[in-house]
Amino acid sequence: KGGDIAGYPFVLWLICGIVPWFYMSEMLTLGTECILRNRYLVTKMKYPVSTIPTFTSISKFSVHLILLILTILIFILTGHMPTVYMVQLPFYMLCNFLFFTGWALFAAPIAAISTDFSNLVKSFVTAVFWLSGILWEVDSMHNKLAHQLLMLNPVTFICNGYRNCFVYQTWFFEQPKRLLYFAVALVLIYALGFWSYRRTRSEMADVL
Repeated sequence: KGGDIAGYPFVLWLICGIVPWFYMSEMLTLGTECILRNRYLVTKMKYPVSTIPTFTSISKFSVHLILLILTILIFILTGHMPTVYMVQLPFYMLCNFLFFTGWALFAAPIAAISTDFSNLVKSFVTAVFWLSGILWEVDSMHNKLAHQLLMLNPVTFICNGYRNCFVYQTWFFEQPKRLLYFAVALVLIYALGFWSYRRTRSEMADVL
């Protein structure tokens, strides 16, 4: 608690996980409600509903980019210069953007016709935060089964990925199982997004 991790101060390690989480939490909450919040586009204009989650994600990701630049500056100002491992940061940023855009594509149509779903998502955001290794090291777990289950969590993969760039200095291809788990989750979330949009688009305008 508060000690160095991989030779870096705990606070720097923490920042690397908190910064991607800010974007994730925005997408889990506001991304889920993006169609509901922009209902006038659905009810009063012939606007392609499927683009609303994407534009919401882009707007939130622009803030994420600013925070990332500040993170890099903090590392430099504290004497920790960027290493060659930083070249893979765009890869993890893309993973972050794609997965949570996919989440919004899945969740927003459902939330548009069911406020209960939106409330359900809000209720588990805090649990996701505490169970995803944002405040503690996932790899320090001694229980192998629990560790494997956590590695199935896309939030854990992405946050650890950012830390691979800044702190752990590990290439993404050195952890092929984790990459595979995330790839499966990414395909699944877009499949669910396609399903939810097709199931709700005919009644969405009437419900809103």
